[in-house]
Amino acid sequence: MQQSDLLRQRQELVGAAVSGRLNRRQILQRGAALGLSATALSSLLGDARRASAQTPTPSGNLVSWAPSGQRWELPQRAVYPLFQEKFPEISIEWIAEPIADYIPRTVIEMSAKSDQYDILHNDYQVVPQLIALGSLEPLQSYLERDPDYMADLLADVPENVMDLYRDKPAADGGILYGLPPDSNCQLQYYRLDVLEQAGIDGPAETWDDAIEIARVLAESGVNQTGTTLKRGLFAGTVFITILRSYGGDWFDRMEPGFYNPGMATEAGNSAMQVLLALAPYLEASSLNASDDESNPAMANGTWTYAPAQWGGTTMNDPEFTEFYEVWASTRVPRGNVENGDHRPHMGGLGLLVPAFSNNKDAAWEFVKFCCSGNQQDPEIGRLWVEGTGQPARASLLQEYAPLRAHFPAIQESLPTAVRYPPLPETLALYETVGNEVAAVVLGEKETEAALNDMDAAVRQIMQDAGYYE
Repeated sequence: MQQSDLLRQRQELVGAAVSGRLNRRQILQRGAALGLSATALSSLLGDARRASAQTPTPSGNLVSWAPSGQRWELPQRAVYPLFQEKFPEISIEWIAEPIADYIPRTVIEMSAKSDQYDILHNDYQVVPQLIALGSLEPLQSYLERDPDYMADLLADVPENVMDLYRDKPAADGGILYGLPPDSNCQLQYYRLDVLEQAGIDGPAETWDDAIEIARVLAESGVNQTGTTLKRGLFAGTVFITILRSYGGDWFDRMEPGFYNPGMATEAGNSAMQVLLALAPYLEASSLNASDDESNPAMANGTWTYAPAQWGGTTMNDPEFTEFYEVWASTRVPRGNVENGDHRPHMGGLGLLVPAFSNNKDAAWEFVKFCCSGNQQDPEIGRLWVEGTGQPARASLLQEYAPLRAHFPAIQESLPTAVRYPPLPETLALYETVGNEVAAVVLGEKETEAALNDMDAAVRQIMQDAGYYE
């Protein structure tokens, strides 16, 4: 290392130590790596202690409300002991529940201005609604207090992912209301051993291929294909993913004078026909499956193929499934039309601070800690990933790809992934469309009637919200 680089890194270490961004162990480790003498290290630790004594230390008892299990609750718990080393005056209690129940309940609680919660680990799709309700604390000013952290975070997390937690895109001057410790999109999951035994060369490129794979697997006498078709939100996301893969979308254009629904279209009909063609080969639990049902079904061998399934760490976790070495993943299928493409839903849950929290400063410190990278402390990222987390930081997705086989598939898929519409009405739109999708798949309604009813219901929601004035 050149002398100038060594001097610069030592200066950065001093700044980080005095600002309180490093704990004692980190100061000692980094100082030793940069060749600081024992006397210099002792002096630096003293400076850090004196600076800390002059700066109020956040404290308090926090309540973090999160979806239960992998990716959300568990990685938070995994980094908590390390967090307490730096912030011993902050304690955290978790309230966790299944994600299908969690998302709508958070909207209800925030609408009621509940002050029971200090941190939400919520799906970005409800962020516009929570912002509109005045339920979220803006985090932009908190982030700007630490310019080095902010620069590192924004350089490591793609802007389109950060934009999921802004009131409008950064290019338009948007400000942050949350930070992403998590990124995701729908993937195509398949068992290498099962496809090989069935004589199938590989995963599906198109939805026609996916239907054929499901049919061949069902020839064993047992339906092995699954997807999340729980009535409402989950069925809605699967349908919209397929619709987009055939060139369609929610609306013709999302701007005043437009917002014309796009379900009763050729792309919408194609999407419904794909689901109807898959239906005879779907394992029965698919018809009421959210993530809470799909993950166990894949882990225990009930599902061996899932053409559109939210990415997750569990399929390659030996503590969760005996099939961890044979689960593989790639992009979701594309529509087999001229303008067809791989268009998965972009997922991801961010850490948010409710506007009604009575301990926002302490909550911010945990949010910031969970979203840290190697420049802050490599141990945080390691614990997060090993605790079943799925980072938003590109550096951590790359570093831990050998541990989590689906991380490369996420990175491959994100460039063509599409976000939920950034509208306060998004959850209502998906619930409405997903109810119609489930009705068709269950044989309760004809396709044409359901598509027309989707368009009418979507138009009514948008009319009631004032989009057509």
